[in-house]
Amino acid sequence: MMLKPKVAITIGDPAGIGPEIVFRAINSLEVQRVCSPVIFGDKTVINKYLKTCKFNTEFVYSSNFNKKITIGKPSKISGLVACEAIKEAVKYCTKGLTKSLVTAPVSKESFKLAGLKVPGHTELLAELTNAKNYCMMMICKDINSVMVTRHLPLNAISNNLTKENIISTIKTASDFIKRYIKNPKIIVCALNPHGGDNGILGTEEKQIIIPAIRQLKKEKYNLTGPTPPDVAWTQIKNKNYDLVVGMYHDQIMIPLKLINAQKIINVTAGLPFVRTSPGHGTAFDIAGKNIADESSMIEAIIFASKRL
Repeated sequence: MMLKPKVAITIGDPAGIGPEIVFRAINSLEVQRVCSPVIFGDKTVINKYLKTCKFNTEFVYSSNFNKKITIGKPSKISGLVACEAIKEAVKYCTKGLTKSLVTAPVSKESFKLAGLKVPGHTELLAELTNAKNYCMMMICKDINSVMVTRHLPLNAISNNLTKENIISTIKTASDFIKRYIKNPKIIVCALNPHGGDNGILGTEEKQIIIPAIRQLKKEKYNLTGPTPPDVAWTQIKNKNYDLVVGMYHDQIMIPLKLINAQKIINVTAGLPFVRTSPGHGTAFDIAGKNIADESSMIEAIIFASKRL
């Protein structure tokens, strides 16, 4: 009988739906069939949910703040709880005790209140592992996507878009999906409407995106673009490409949520281990109501256990 792989799982922001969806997911037969979960989180928070645990599960207490956390509201303490769990889980992974990490959602506001300088998981994990080339992929069943810029206001996107970060993002994402797709076909979205209309509606395509694509083609990457996003997503939905590259957050997230919001997972490519998370946030508005949908968490755990 083959041993099931261990998968490290953090509880996320305890004021959100993280602990709820983690425990509901590890109680599912889908998860139990594919892995042995190892849960990382604050002792006080985990103990609240222990009575719901149906299977033998390993727990690692990353902290024991023993302080009241107001459900549904970001706070310094919930940010610290979430961060400590991530740090302990990363140590566990880098020691080689598992090759995969699944993280429940964190709050950028809680992180800020806790004094953290990083905006979220992706940047914190890169910092903790000294990863130089990394990117935020969003995967929904057989749809692979990646965003070049992540959590930026719209008026900052153009100034943060460079030939170098487009090339790095595409290479990192392509290398990751080569684990399961040989020579992936890639379609790259334009930034501006109609692909800039030859410079009339913006020059980023001519000055930044096209030069990046030309260089990658010289290096034998199989890609097309820059393509207007509405056209690119039609091609992806028709399964004509293996990876879609968006220039900013909403170019990726809006289409994916319209296709199947419950099956979206977040994957950080470029780390020394596989890292996934649900494709949604802390959902403070429904935290504590016991109505959160654990589907995306289950998808994240299953993906992590199979992509080692």
